[in-house]
Amino acid sequence: MRIEIDRSAANDPANHGWLDRILHKIEDGWHIWGTTDLRDSQEIEGTTWILDRGVQGEWVRQMLVASIQRGAWSSGPHGRCVRVKAHPTGADELTAEDAVRLAEERLVILVENRNSDGAFVRRVVTELDKSLHRLWQCPGEPIRFDSLDGAGQMPEEVERRAGGRRYRPRLVAIVDSDRKGPNDTDSGAARRLRSTCAKYDVPCWVLAKRESENYLPRILLSQRQDAGADHSRLVETWDGLTDDQKNFIDMNHGLPVALTDIEQELFRDLPAADRQVFSIGFGPNIYECWNLWEGQAKIELRRRGQGDLERGIEMIRKGV
Repeated sequence: MRIEIDRSAANDPANHGWLDRILHKIEDGWHIWGTTDLRDSQEIEGTTWILDRGVQGEWVRQMLVASIQRGAWSSGPHGRCVRVKAHPTGADELTAEDAVRLAEERLVILVENRNSDGAFVRRVVTELDKSLHRLWQCPGEPIRFDSLDGAGQMPEEVERRAGGRRYRPRLVAIVDSDRKGPNDTDSGAARRLRSTCAKYDVPCWVLAKRESENYLPRILLSQRQDAGADHSRLVETWDGLTDDQKNFIDMNHGLPVALTDIEQELFRDLPAADRQVFSIGFGPNIYECWNLWEGQAKIELRRRGQGDLERGIEMIRKGV
């Protein structure tokens, strides 16, 4: 987060210990001190937080100077800004004590499956957003994944984490759309999650494609180890699909015998031989391709993402 500290909070000796704890998380790299406004920084230098505390006050002043220098060239991936005040009144204005609680919270990315979806998000961030990736590497695990038994329980989990709190938790939700074609609607679970997240102002990324595996580019699919001839045929057949077909086919299980009307429309021109190849899909562990690192996948990943991966990164940044 970008944390701004108002002089009203910094002039209250009861807050000094809380504010020091915030600086420790800034020192760890979790957050940045919002001090790009020169007037704000001059006001902070004149507060009791610095002037009345000897060596500790000098440490605070040095942190202030360093934060101004960093803020001059980069704000990092932090999309959320909170302001610490003695008497908060607006959204994301917090007391020093509440600000510490929030600053010390890890950002939780709530997904359906922390193994498969976690591998997907980590690869996307590593390839497409270096500043967010660097934040992920900071000590103390500033960002972690959490998951439940599928998408159905995610709205209740957001309600549990966000309901009744004085401030928005550090939480982002990501869910498959489960759409079977470009004209299909998001699943009921995805719609409920989006609605619950909107209620609590929690960033929510409903994938534009069917599920996270539909974003896998060829460069990663073709690297699968010890997969055999069947996998090679699947990759070659997949390569001949249209973008819409790649976006909405069930990558894990393939094409069922009985297609829905939407799937019939999407795959009506697919030759019978290709349908047979895709009757089994890539299998439940295809997500492991996200962890193959024989070469950069950045260019192909952007192409397969069709803009949705960048949208997802922005959603994550809103919670950082």
